[in-house]
Amino acid sequence: MSSVPTITNNTSTVSSFSTSVVATPATITSLLPTFTRAPDPGNPVAFRTSYLSSTSTGLIACLTLMIGLMYLVVLSWAWRYGKTNPRPLNKTSGVRVQRWAPVVYVFLVLTSLAEVAITSWLVLQYRWNHNYPNLQIRTAAALLLFASSWTTLSAGAYTLLFLHPTWYRHPVASIGAQAIWIFVTWLFWVVGAGLVNAAIPGLMDKGLCQGVVYCAQIRSLFGE
Repeated sequence: MSSVPTITNNTSTVSSFSTSVVATPATITSLLPTFTRAPDPGNPVAFRTSYLSSTSTGLIACLTLMIGLMYLVVLSWAWRYGKTNPRPLNKTSGVRVQRWAPVVYVFLVLTSLAEVAITSWLVLQYRWNHNYPNLQIRTAAALLLFASSWTTLSAGAYTLLFLHPTWYRHPVASIGAQAIWIFVTWLFWVVGAGLVNAAIPGLMDKGLCQGVVYCAQIRSLFGE
């Protein structure tokens, strides 16, 4: 009968140890994403959710790669066509803009495409698993998905407008139109970042991940 207190003490020790492990932010991050765990065949809902999560990850990766390759193919065609039929440039500044502006737009397209992949993955996980911390973070993820999609499509279109020898005359390619586009795009990203900061205080400036599901994926949206 003397062994009973020992078992009780060991149980409390194991319980306190497991509580301390779960409360550690590094441990929470290491357990993510949750679809890496083997689903329980006896629970059809959990099995279906795990299957959808893992399938969506592969599909998003393949689609992102395909869209990026398609963009690079079209970009190569436009660049060669522009070299074959160069447009007239009178000023040195025009030559510099013609050379470096497409580089900036290509950078925006590729980085925004990566943001599309991450945000779409987050939106799908929140939809299937219902494990978002609050409604604000789900809204912020949807807004950032829209902002990244908008940036990818519009920056890709501006790349072609700059490289094509005749399309650059379109009113959409004017300096005023580009200034409006920059302001609107900047506004989308600022509002999305503000919603994330309001939904999870301390995540962006202090990097606090305790109790936040998919914290590493959220921080990667802002290059952290």
